[in-house]
Amino acid sequence: MSPVEKTKSNRASPLTPSNPQQFQDIIDYFPIGEQVDYYPEYQANLTMQSIILGYEINGHVIFARNQVEFLTGKNDAWLICVYINEKRYEYTHITSFCIVLPGKAGEEYKLNYLNKASLGPRGQFRTGNAITMMARYQNRGIIHLETTVRESILPKSGYYRNHQLVLLEATATSLDISEQRDHHRINTKLPITISIRDNPQTYSCLMTDYSEVGSQISFNQEDTLAHELKPGDRFKLTLQLDELHKTFVIGGVILRKRKGAAVLTFQDIISEGNQKSFDLIDALYIKSCLLQHPQTA
Repeated sequence: MSPVEKTKSNRASPLTPSNPQQFQDIIDYFPIGEQVDYYPEYQANLTMQSIILGYEINGHVIFARNQVEFLTGKNDAWLICVYINEKRYEYTHITSFCIVLPGKAGEEYKLNYLNKASLGPRGQFRTGNAITMMARYQNRGIIHLETTVRESILPKSGYYRNHQLVLLEATATSLDISEQRDHHRINTKLPITISIRDNPQTYSCLMTDYSEVGSQISFNQEDTLAHELKPGDRFKLTLQLDELHKTFVIGGVILRKRKGAAVLTFQDIISEGNQKSFDLIDALYIKSCLLQHPQTA
């Protein structure tokens, strides 16, 4: 079990007790170990990338998803269990919730001079700054989470000792899902190849739909691929459109899996021989090509 530190100020924020289901949704949409896009002070032009290291829940900082559990009992009453060094802490409400990011990951240094200057001398994570976090989720669209920088901590022990961490305070009501309309998704029946977890072994399957945020694939439940795919694994897929003389190599993460199918979200793409972030212009370009293809409905 991962080491856990108390927050530096060891204080709980005066949040109005909210439906724990909403906080569970935040954890599901913004899981530990996943990359996330964010921008400070409502300046979407300053979008940067980071990684979710953990959560702060009711004063406890945790770095593994299995250290928190949401349970329901009689009359739909909630019980939130936090596991710290083999001890179990039980709560009926969440009074303090933060997402933990690296405090100094260097993303701000990639900005041009003017954008970097707009962050101010203390950067994007100065206390009180508004931080908008974004995640892409298949069939739901773009997930926005509004947070506020509560504080920075410098753990003296544990896996992240001597690394500055920033705690972004969130409320359940700050979760906003920009719904993806049905016509954003197009149906396809296109053969693709896919590899999992940097394994050179490739598997053949079908891309059955495509949207700006990801895709659904189908395969025979008896195929080896059905046993290899696991939610959270990284993948690389190759989509070859011979009729259009185009090939796309896209990477991302497996979001969900069910019998004979899986839902993928896109994160990067090979462009002119180099790997880059999967941006909206890439999504629209692929969609435009698919709409010209005879196997797209």
